[in-house]
Amino acid sequence: MAAKEPDRPMKMKELSRASGLPVSTIKFYLAKGLLPPPRKVKPNVAYYDRAFLERLLVVKSMRAEGLSVRSIKSILDRYPFENVADWKRFREKARNKRPHELAEEERLAAMSEEDRRKEEILDAAFRVFSSRGYRSATMDDIAAEAQVSKGTCYQYFPSKEEIFIATMERSLRSLLSEAGSVAGEARNALTRLGLEGLSFISRYRDIQFMFTSVVSEALSGNRRLREKAAEAYRRVAEFLAEDIRRGIREGVFRPVDPMNVSYALIGIAEMAGNLHVLEDDFDVPAFFVKLMDFIQHGLSSTRKGEG
Repeated sequence: MAAKEPDRPMKMKELSRASGLPVSTIKFYLAKGLLPPPRKVKPNVAYYDRAFLERLLVVKSMRAEGLSVRSIKSILDRYPFENVADWKRFREKARNKRPHELAEEERLAAMSEEDRRKEEILDAAFRVFSSRGYRSATMDDIAAEAQVSKGTCYQYFPSKEEIFIATMERSLRSLLSEAGSVAGEARNALTRLGLEGLSFISRYRDIQFMFTSVVSEALSGNRRLREKAAEAYRRVAEFLAEDIRRGIREGVFRPVDPMNVSYALIGIAEMAGNLHVLEDDFDVPAFFVKLMDFIQHGLSSTRKGEG
């Protein structure tokens, strides 16, 4: 239990007593950027005020609830709580929101410790797979990135394949949710398609590993990943097909096969995504302006109302 907090500036040992945390832990939090720099009166003499102590107690509370150092920094960089009560109000408010209304920091705060640990492993897996690819990544790499034991990873995911599938599923949900949110206020189906495609390409650099890895593994004979890849493409196509059906009803599009057109649009979007990755000066908005013109008018040399 923490001692009664003094009102005057404290040295490190007094701060340790007031917070109930070892000096080594406080220094670790300082090194990780979770705490503000102290006031130094000499090179080796620092003082810590009440605001510093309050921030330290916030970090202590967050760690006690199972948040990783990385998650705490992410939350505090955006929401610099002044005391533990502020953090607890933020957490409760997040838990009362609907899932689609949550910002990333609120999502972390609202989770149970069990769910949070699983999500943090998936976050680590995403970083490892995106940098190393599926084939080269190992569970040891993921455990090290998540700062947990390999055994802890296996408690949640029985194999590298399972954790990759879970990572892919989460990325796909996020991609579709973000695209739907971006396009939510669009006036018509054509505008919705454009905004959804723009959202997809903007995210493609981050999720490219998912598409390249899963297709590569499917070609190598991994039946499970082949089925998951086909399912993922079907879900994206069905997402787009709803807007195409809407456009047909609105009279914006002529009658077409919505799924076939959706698969074609996915191919175009993937190519644009690759160009966005390969060419530093690739102009995504300009590409989509031209693409939307093509979708609306096709290759016909005569447009409606002309000639």
